[in-house]
Amino acid sequence: MAENASDGGPTSALPSDVVRARRDNGESGDGRHRRGAASRRLIMDAACGLVTTTGVESLTHRRVAAAAGMPPARVSYHFPTVDDLLLGAAQEYLQRFEADLRERASRAARGEESVVQMCTALLHELVTDGAPAFLAMVGVRVSLARRGICVQDPGIVPLVQSFGVSESRARSIGASMFGFAVLAAADPSPTSRAEVESHVRTVIGGRP
Repeated sequence: MAENASDGGPTSALPSDVVRARRDNGESGDGRHRRGAASRRLIMDAACGLVTTTGVESLTHRRVAAAAGMPPARVSYHFPTVDDLLLGAAQEYLQRFEADLRERASRAARGEESVVQMCTALLHELVTDGAPAFLAMVGVRVSLARRGICVQDPGIVPLVQSFGVSESRARSIGASMFGFAVLAAADPSPTSRAEVESHVRTVIGGRP
């Protein structure tokens, strides 16, 4: 039975301030959805942080719950298995990476920076300050692959194609830059911006 004042259901007999209080307390579907989304966000932030700082093996529901400041049962409700946590963390990282990539690409499309500058800045960030999180997520993907779980990259190849290259070349560019990033991020010696730019220019074939 629908419970709203317009159809004469049970809430129509309640004072309006009580109905508002129930809605404010999140008893509506929208309220539950917002709380659920907020919980998932906290869980993913905690899971990504744990994997980055202590490795894939450290990920358990109890540790994620402690880091997120919530009961383990709530973590298990949203992510029943550790594989679900790992997959969620990988997807969260990729979504954030793609959002950053799209923002950089839009600046390049507007002529605010060249394609070489865009790719160089992105890769240099990935192999310096962003290296711990990047390597952690590589580890997550390898761990999931061993379990037969594939993580889909969200639309990066089409984004590269938008700069006027074929799909096969876009895939080659993405694979080359990914491989370079893994090797550079894993190398204890610092990678200079000039080294990154040299690789970018080689891969994209002299684009300005």
